[in-house]
Amino acid sequence: MSQIIQMFSHPVITIDDFPETQLLADKFYEKAMGLKQEYPDAGLISDAWHSGKRAESERDIEQHGFTSFYNVNLAKRDDFSFMNKAALAVFAQYMKVVGKPDIAMHLGSAWASVYGKGHFIPQHTHPMAHLSMVFYAAATEGTGELIFENPARGHFQHFYPPEICWMPYRFTLQPKKGMFVVFPSYLTHNTEPHQSDDFRVIYSANVQLEFRKPTDSD
Repeated sequence: MSQIIQMFSHPVITIDDFPETQLLADKFYEKAMGLKQEYPDAGLISDAWHSGKRAESERDIEQHGFTSFYNVNLAKRDDFSFMNKAALAVFAQYMKVVGKPDIAMHLGSAWASVYGKGHFIPQHTHPMAHLSMVFYAAATEGTGELIFENPARGHFQHFYPPEICWMPYRFTLQPKKGMFVVFPSYLTHNTEPHQSDDFRVIYSANVQLEFRKPTDSD
């Protein structure tokens, strides 16, 4: 019998049925908007993101978008514990899916981002983390797709141009309100520009998995 063996996968999971996910989304939306007021010198996204620029005026945020990444680690804020606990529960679900349910983890960092019309996040990875996630507290469907690059793209693209390649170069996800996406932190990803007059509001987080050094008794 013939079979296709899907070797060396890089699992990405989506969860859109987390308990009370719509209430969770609405609560985080309000908290994220509060962060915009709390940190007028916040980091910028879109074409200002790779340079690490900070806002010097409200106009900068309107032009480029908002991220709290450079200002505050939400993983250490008690008023965001509702979101951080949900995130850890979803990360734990990922570990069950991949068959490693007993590995402990530490929520290393979390932040909020607010996208206006035309805003996006360029290609990047999440260094110094094992798993990463995004949660969409607000998302207009049909725009701002999340795109993952095949980590082996550079190898096979050298030999197989797109018209004859049977291995996908990229995978696209359409975000929607209340959806979690969990992925290995090394996966290169970006978003298409958000083309809506409504804000897109995102919670992002990283975890480090905890390893135990083997002993002679092991």
